[in-house]
Amino acid sequence: MTPPPANAERVRSSWGKGMEKGAVLGGRFRLEQELGRGGFGVVWRATDPVMHRQVAIKVLLAEHATDREAVGRFVREAQTAGGLSNPHIVTVYDYGWIETGQVRIPYLVMELVPGRALSEVLKDGLPDHRKALRWMRHVCKALDAAHRSGVVHRDIKPENVMIEEDGERARVLDFGIARLVTQTVRLTSTGNVVGTVPYLAPECWSGGAVDGRTDLYALGIMLHQVSTGARPFHASSAAEYMYKHLEEVPARVRSKDPALAELIAGLLAKRPEQRPASAGEVLERLRGVREGMQLPGDPSPEQLRRRADQAWRYGEAGEAAEAVQILTGLVPDFARICGPDDPRTLRTCHDLALWLAGDGSPGAAVALLDELAQVPGATPEARADVRRDLAHWQREVARLGPGRARALAPVLGVLLGGGAQG
Repeated sequence: MTPPPANAERVRSSWGKGMEKGAVLGGRFRLEQELGRGGFGVVWRATDPVMHRQVAIKVLLAEHATDREAVGRFVREAQTAGGLSNPHIVTVYDYGWIETGQVRIPYLVMELVPGRALSEVLKDGLPDHRKALRWMRHVCKALDAAHRSGVVHRDIKPENVMIEEDGERARVLDFGIARLVTQTVRLTSTGNVVGTVPYLAPECWSGGAVDGRTDLYALGIMLHQVSTGARPFHASSAAEYMYKHLEEVPARVRSKDPALAELIAGLLAKRPEQRPASAGEVLERLRGVREGMQLPGDPSPEQLRRRADQAWRYGEAGEAAEAVQILTGLVPDFARICGPDDPRTLRTCHDLALWLAGDGSPGAAVALLDELAQVPGATPEARADVRRDLAHWQREVARLGPGRARALAPVLGVLLGGGAQG
């Protein structure tokens, strides 16, 4: 940011005199109550007597009035958001200038949305997951409208999402650093990246091209936050955040529906082309997510793996039936906690198939191995192991018969994409 000019105190003093309760901006908007302020601006509730409505007035702080970047960002918000129309985007009606005698200070006239920023809501604790998913769907709708209009927001974060008073609707605001989708990321005049560091996509750090998938990365951070109560990355400096955004893969979200964990993981992919293609696609996937997160008492993946190892030891000790019983119960847990395509889930399914064969049910083992051989997420090595065992037990079934029938619906449901019901 450009340092304040030498006459900043005079500008601030002159500006302050015109920014009191009862003051009228543009000969029309009467200020009533200061609603809040941030690093760049202050927001007032005001009355518009012409349209007979309450509005929000956002005024640039005086110390930034001579900063061309800050003023340009402010005006750009009016011009960008003013051209967008969606029930989940806070409408910008107009903008004007306060003449102080020293500089001209811009202000925006916006729709007044009674409610609180999502950042304030999160201070009360983890929100109801059903409502949180609905809010994220609303953000998707806002982003879809913006992206279809050729605009990337570039600063999606809880501070820029308003939750209406009844808690039923979310609205996106602050298009101050928006860019057209055809433009690339640029540094500010001071060499800083543009945006809020905990939510900045890898391409924003590396100087790559920006498009709607940059906003989707920030949405993934926010979806993680409203689902778990925390962002996926924690850092004490911008440099540490940069490293984590560029290099670190966050732990999988512990949701009751693996679809949510898969969606968040996809949104947080390091390369834009590996993320969902559009906000519309994310919206559709969110509509299919079952609400609910894992309870604190749910087992960790490490605990599940230890149980699976114990089952294998039972099998090696001649107790194949005990191994089958443990593993049959573990597969849905692995799918719910780690994901249906996770290598740990698939390995547990493979183990189960081998002990099914060892417990006198080679036909059930063949059915399970046949499904495993077709899972897209399996590694080439794992798929080769499955096919080798499948061929062996197919020969045994042809020679000796299928053996005892087994009910494998819960396990096969995981492999076929049904997952585990939570």
